[in-house]
Amino acid sequence: MHRVIFIFLFCLGCSKATDVNLSDQQFQKWKNQKIADYEFTLTVNCFCTIETRGPHAIVVKGNKIQSVNGETYDPIKHYAVKTIDELFEVISINLERKPFSKTLEYDSKYHFPSNIYFDISQMIADEEIGYTVSQFKPR
Repeated sequence: MHRVIFIFLFCLGCSKATDVNLSDQQFQKWKNQKIADYEFTLTVNCFCTIETRGPHAIVVKGNKIQSVNGETYDPIKHYAVKTIDELFEVISINLERKPFSKTLEYDSKYHFPSNIYFDISQMIADEEIGYTVSQFKPR
């Protein structure tokens, strides 16, 4: 009986390390492509206003957001939008928090995170956060 519990706990630990390793590997593949100028659509999945959720058409130049939905980027107004590098940071930070549940999917060609979802605590309502990346195009 103790062996079964030990193996189960051991495998739980492996799962967390695998998520971190996979994210690190995808980030390295993303960085190796040296894509600094790109555009994409970002949808934020949260318990927040529709203006925050989007979808947001984002243009990035030199790894910095230039515009959101055709408007010049304003970090206060557009606080919820992220670059691809920032989405990798979101993943890293939330994996460290040991979430109750998560979804992490990566684009097979460019290796950016295409679908991110974290529910940090089963006991807290409406703290979930997610991001969906679509219509990605290098410039």
